[in-house]
Amino acid sequence: MFRSMTFDFAEQITASQQRLYGYIHSLVDNSAAAWDVLQETNLVLWRKQAEFQPGTKFDAWAFAVARFQVLAFLRDRQRDPMSLMTPELLETVAKEAELEADEFDQRLAALQKCREHLPEHGRNLLALYYEKGRSVKQVSEDLRMGVEAVKQALFRLRRGLHDYIEARVAHRTL
Repeated sequence: MFRSMTFDFAEQITASQQRLYGYIHSLVDNSAAAWDVLQETNLVLWRKQAEFQPGTKFDAWAFAVARFQVLAFLRDRQRDPMSLMTPELLETVAKEAELEADEFDQRLAALQKCREHLPEHGRNLLALYYEKGRSVKQVSEDLRMGVEAVKQALFRLRRGLHDYIEARVAHRTL
């Protein structure tokens, strides 16, 4: 039972990493600081694992922990005269960041749904360029297409994906 609970908790932490990082990064001024705060947040989440109520929203709980970690980071940094973030401003920004994190999940689900409907050629093109990190030139060689044709195809795919995602999020249909 304990092993299963720990495993479920680990899955939830793992699944929330991108959203937590995005949330934290929106509250601190640089990516290195955001990574540091994320690591501290993860440690606190593990230590407070027993306090999490199964059946409640994990992200909401994790964001609350992250918000306290950001406050601690800012408190420690308050000695820096260039620091402008106040606890009040942090609360305002934190609320907006939580809304954006929820929208991130919706956008990701819409993207995955849209990719399922793409023709195989489009999925292959996206996979080579984004998942495998190949350059446009390398993709053009792999698919035996001209460089300009690959650029144009990527442009059209990105525009189509963007339009699809925006429509789904606006209508809350996935």
